[in-house]
Amino acid sequence: MTLSRQASYALLQCSGWGLLYVLLSLVIYTNPIFVTINLLYAAILVGSTALGSHLLRSIYRHKLQQAGVLRQAACLLFGSILIAVIATSLLVIVFFLISNTQYSFPIPESQRWFVIKRIFSSDFVSMLIAMWLWSALYFAVTKVRQLQQTTDLLQATQLDALLNQLQPHFLFNALNNIRALILEDPDKARDMLSILADMLRYNLDLRAGVKVPLAQELEVVQHYLALCSIQFEQRLRYQQQIPEACLALAVPRLLLQLCVENAIKHGISQLPAGGCIAISARITDNQLCLTVSNDGQLQPGTTGTGVGLANIRQRLDLLYQGRASLQLIQQQHQVLTEICLPMESLDESIAG
Repeated sequence: MTLSRQASYALLQCSGWGLLYVLLSLVIYTNPIFVTINLLYAAILVGSTALGSHLLRSIYRHKLQQAGVLRQAACLLFGSILIAVIATSLLVIVFFLISNTQYSFPIPESQRWFVIKRIFSSDFVSMLIAMWLWSALYFAVTKVRQLQQTTDLLQATQLDALLNQLQPHFLFNALNNIRALILEDPDKARDMLSILADMLRYNLDLRAGVKVPLAQELEVVQHYLALCSIQFEQRLRYQQQIPEACLALAVPRLLLQLCVENAIKHGISQLPAGGCIAISARITDNQLCLTVSNDGQLQPGTTGTGVGLANIRQRLDLLYQGRASLQLIQQQHQVLTEICLPMESLDESIAG
């Protein structure tokens, strides 16, 4: 039976902090001067730190999930220090309250500052180390989960692209037209078969990375449009305006291909006279901005939440943590799909 995410978190949280308490209890028990009340102090210290880590997780999930990596790490670091301070301060308060009862020896006024310094020099450091380890582990698990989600979404995108390409009518028309080209233009027919094979290979290649150079993505888009032109003939036109500086920048794999497929499916194919698809790129404020435009009109109620575009939005959120955006805009007789990504080279994206 597979545990839910919340159940897994609760199990790990209780097990981890419970193990820490057991270890502290063993240290207290093996001390030559064993005092039972120290087990209560250890429980207060570990319990308050565990509660603080749970609150820190809530803040991280609701306030910092979309922040950059450095900000997330800094907040977890300073949050750990704050929690260790609060837990140790709570221990000091409880210690002095109990010292005034019959369950403990009273602390002379001359020794109180020494006791406080002793608690902060040992228990504070111990809890700070524990919180830093917890933060590092939680941060690592979160990033691994996000990477897995990104991989799953990429596989879903691959399947979505394949479904669009291998729809019975598209595949039948493409192969039928290629068959006709064998008699009319054998060289072009061979080229089209090679293009179809290259596209399928690109979509099925599990070794490829999550991000690819823009130049590679544009090449695949051109292959896809070449196949579509067999069906649409003169009804499908294509323009491209990409500055040289943009070609080496990293973009999510299959990003443009899905946008172009969406433009053809909901735009060009709905127009009797066909239309034009144009792709342009620009660099603005350290962002790579891509625009896919097509002739046509947004359908009433359309907000860009179809399966393909919803998939793209989810991948952008996971890959860029809120630093990327996708918008659908109606501009006169054209529909614009505008995507803005942080500007990064492929090496930087792999390192990140």
